[in-house]
Amino acid sequence: MRIPTWAKCGSMTPSPEKRSWTYSLTVRHIGSFLVRLSSVEKSERHYSLSVKTRDKVQRFRITRYDTGYYIFGGRPFSSMDDVVDRYRSEVIIDGITLGAPIIQTVRPVGRQAMTVTSPRDRTNSIILTQAHRQGEKTGLLLLRKGKKSPVYGKWKEFYFVIKYGEQKLLYYEREDSHKAKGLLDLRQCQTFAVDPTLYGRNGVFMVMLKYLNELSFYYFAAQTEELAQVWLRVMKRHTLKTPDTTKTEVQQIRSLSLSIRDNKLAKSSGHSNVYCLVFLDGAALAKTILMQVPCIFDESYLFQDLLLSTTSFSVELLSASKRAYIKDSSIGRVTIQLSDMPNGQDDDKWHHLMTKGSRTAQGSLKLVANFKVLLCMYVSTTW
Repeated sequence: MRIPTWAKCGSMTPSPEKRSWTYSLTVRHIGSFLVRLSSVEKSERHYSLSVKTRDKVQRFRITRYDTGYYIFGGRPFSSMDDVVDRYRSEVIIDGITLGAPIIQTVRPVGRQAMTVTSPRDRTNSIILTQAHRQGEKTGLLLLRKGKKSPVYGKWKEFYFVIKYGEQKLLYYEREDSHKAKGLLDLRQCQTFAVDPTLYGRNGVFMVMLKYLNELSFYYFAAQTEELAQVWLRVMKRHTLKTPDTTKTEVQQIRSLSLSIRDNKLAKSSGHSNVYCLVFLDGAALAKTILMQVPCIFDESYLFQDLLLSTTSFSVELLSASKRAYIKDSSIGRVTIQLSDMPNGQDDDKWHHLMTKGSRTAQGSLKLVANFKVLLCMYVSTTW
């Protein structure tokens, strides 16, 4: 990874405040860090990330643009929290990852907590990211939401805040908004990675909320696949469990591979163009290409890190409407319970396409599915 060059701002002579910060880092443990706002331009805000290495304090530049994204090392991040989160687990320089931040007095600015040395000079402020002071993750994402999956319509950008302690996701019209546009209780949610085929774009994931036996679907899109994976990992840690959840001795790692191979439709069906949607527990996560009847599908998908709460998958065959204002119609659906599948073996079968309220099959689909459950022993690091 290319490390950006840190450029000093203002006088080349170190100020007393800068010398104080540098000294504070030199006496800390390797990996200790602080983030300081160094300069503000018309469309950019430049931050200095100072990190204690083995023999010196190394500084890096982070630039925030009007789009709301932070650029560090040529990579885009949706928030300063994402920068810190990434380099807590990934080497930033010479085998070193970020450790503990330096904390001084805190003064709130909007919803952003900032550590400052002088209330008159924000240029020399030391910033402690929200995630490490208030237990929050923040950033910009696109959103689609609705009662049916998949959700159609336009993507809309919001500013999101995950409150770790409360296990809640809030979203705002803008970063400086004080009133939340909406709220999700992550304890009532399931999270899924979404295949790029569903919306024709990468970096999409979804959250399914089940409340009072009613389902709501929230599809999120990040600027990059990497950012989407960061958000997905954080959300998974805070869904469908309470804050005091402890690790068990045995952990299950579950995955599902699925191939859609062929279809047989009733001769009198009259369908001309068809495609399939793939669901996990009612959440649409993948889509085949549109095919002209008669056709043979040959598409495969892999769903990894399935939650223990995931119990089934479905494949629905749909007929594409010839008119844009008419919705596509369902021909039939196949639903398979994961508990009925052999562990680690290919389940290669024809399945009847059924519709609600009918006992007559509308055709059949040939599916090859493989559901794997691996048991891993949890090893405690406490001596």
